[in-house]
Amino acid sequence: MRRPKALALAVLLALPPAARSLAQSAAEVQEMPALQELMAAALNEFSGAQQSRSIVQWDELVTRLEALRRQAPLSPRAKDLLVQAYEYRARAYYGTGLQDKAAENFRALIQLQPQHALSKERVSPKVVDFFNNLKKDLVGFLAVQSKPAGAKVSLNGEFLSLTDFFPLEVLAGSYQVEITREGYKTETRDVTIAPKVTETLEVDLMRTLARFAFVTEPAGVEIWMDGELRGTTSGTLAPDQHEAARAAGLEPTRASARFELPNVTLGAHQLEFRRKCYETVKRGLEVPEPADFDAPPVKLQDSVGSLQLSSDPPGALIFLDGEAMGQTPRELERVCSGKHRLEVKHASGKFVQDLTIARNESLSLDCPIRPSLAFLGVVAASAAGERLVKEAEERLVPDLAKIKTLNFLTVPRELLDRLLESERVSLKGLIPGPGNEPDTIRRVTEKLAAALEVQGFLIALLPEERLQRTAQLHLLAAGNTVSDPTSVTFSESASYLRFLSAVDQKATAYRPWSGLITVDTLLHDGVPVLRIVPGSPAAAAGVKVGEVLYAADGQPVKRTADLLRAIETKKPGDRLALQLRAGAAPRALELQLGVTPQEVPLNDPALLYNKVMIDLRQQVDGYPGTETAAFARFNLGICAMHFGDFAAAHEHFLKAKVELPNRPGLSQGSAAYYLGVALERLGYKREAAEAYKTASAYKEATLFNNDGPAVAPLAERRAGGGS
Repeated sequence: MRRPKALALAVLLALPPAARSLAQSAAEVQEMPALQELMAAALNEFSGAQQSRSIVQWDELVTRLEALRRQAPLSPRAKDLLVQAYEYRARAYYGTGLQDKAAENFRALIQLQPQHALSKERVSPKVVDFFNNLKKDLVGFLAVQSKPAGAKVSLNGEFLSLTDFFPLEVLAGSYQVEITREGYKTETRDVTIAPKVTETLEVDLMRTLARFAFVTEPAGVEIWMDGELRGTTSGTLAPDQHEAARAAGLEPTRASARFELPNVTLGAHQLEFRRKCYETVKRGLEVPEPADFDAPPVKLQDSVGSLQLSSDPPGALIFLDGEAMGQTPRELERVCSGKHRLEVKHASGKFVQDLTIARNESLSLDCPIRPSLAFLGVVAASAAGERLVKEAEERLVPDLAKIKTLNFLTVPRELLDRLLESERVSLKGLIPGPGNEPDTIRRVTEKLAAALEVQGFLIALLPEERLQRTAQLHLLAAGNTVSDPTSVTFSESASYLRFLSAVDQKATAYRPWSGLITVDTLLHDGVPVLRIVPGSPAAAAGVKVGEVLYAADGQPVKRTADLLRAIETKKPGDRLALQLRAGAAPRALELQLGVTPQEVPLNDPALLYNKVMIDLRQQVDGYPGTETAAFARFNLGICAMHFGDFAAAHEHFLKAKVELPNRPGLSQGSAAYYLGVALERLGYKREAAEAYKTASAYKEATLFNNDGPAVAPLAERRAGGGS
């Protein structure tokens, strides 16, 4: 039964000293609770009526502690337990009349701790005298004095005390005494200590290092020597040193207390004085001899600039190096020169940039808020693809990071695993498809978006194929349940171009608008005006229905496409010169182009609809309460219908109907019509008919844009059961 313990001890003794020390430390920690419990039980027995019965427990305590001691030096706590065990066992033997046994234990105690003394208040005077008589024959005394004092004294490598000290009890024998103090040459002496004899050593230590005193303005300056931080100045300058500081060019009330830098080696050194928001001062230092020196005072100059920040949308939170600095627009004064990490965060996205500010520089930054896209990683469709997951991820990230219209970031795997584990879903479970619940995808992506401060996600799937060189990228807007998949050859950068181009494309939300509706015909040299949208730029300019438009900005207009092309080259607010004919009489006029909101096409192969949704949600969150946000909400409903998510579309159109303006063109009536479409597709026929009836009341509302088909007749037909 004892063989495993013997084997373990043999293994420990075979280890190198450093490893044995580590092993012993673990062994002692493991043993200590039981040893302390055993000590308490032995003390309780020792205090009882039959003191001798405690000897068995002291035997076990000594045996176990000595076993630990043979493996490695005991900690101070364990050594103290062993000293007490020897003392109490000796006293127990003395009480039973076994003085030889008592003497044996006291000698072991004295060899372990020569300075140990028995308390005359709690121990019998006979026992104290017995112990002291034994001790006289085993110990002598050593006193060490040094100039300067405060040196460390070691006997045969074991620390004894700091100089200067009165004679200390030392076990009789021969020793090598080592006296060390930082900045001074180590001195060694061989000494033999006889019982009852006092040996005294007086040592003059020879200085080998210098000491420097520094005063800086301001305080709080780091002092670096040869690339190593040696300390930081602090406090205030003593009044009796003000005059000298003022003479050296310092403002005494801003100066630090004297900072002493000890233990400077002889020779040349390079000093740097650093403090945040101040210019670093560099100096050379020559140390000719080991003495005390007062270094010339050091004055640091302010080194700050300013930062003017604006953002689109405004009201974004500013974080400079992680510290909150208010909201945009804002001017930050006294920004420390140097490198900084700027983050401007908004509910709709963020702006992130590393920047460097020079001393006295005034830097202005417009911070366009962009949505953030989190790359969650790579998953394999089959076990065969698992071996390529790491390689695929390493190749994908550099090319995907070329996205321009989104902040691209990778999520640390540990963080992602923790977040997914809390939701009890795997990364593969977030890829829309058979077996993955849409409601789970919606819930988890919304929570991930809030936790990671992102608006969309990208997951790469390695499909089941023999060569395993392609990855299917799944782009998913937060809260959406259907992804936009794109396949790339992950080892070929050129294969990413189509995806990158599609991601960086934005759906047209607004375009220049005239309100001029024309029709192509072979009966006229030009295009007849079919309709003028009420309240439009064409109506304001006085264009009449029935007139024939034959030129725009001096260019012939043969078809409606020629007019639309002329408008598309302009910006809202630009003027467009028109030439019209009513009968035989020509006339010219100018109209100032307005702007029309534009529906996102319901099905456009060139668009990544999840990216469109990310952009639209930025407008909803970035400009709450505005028409921009209302039309973005309306288009989110169109995108939801694209994915067949009519429940989400219903929610978007319900809000858009309240938020959109009530006016001609794309407006409240448009949202009411699509609300009916969503309800109809969800199977709520009665509610859909009511929505169509409401939409039919908006006689000037349109679809697609302000020039599109009228809502009212379409809604009336659907309300009556037409298709």
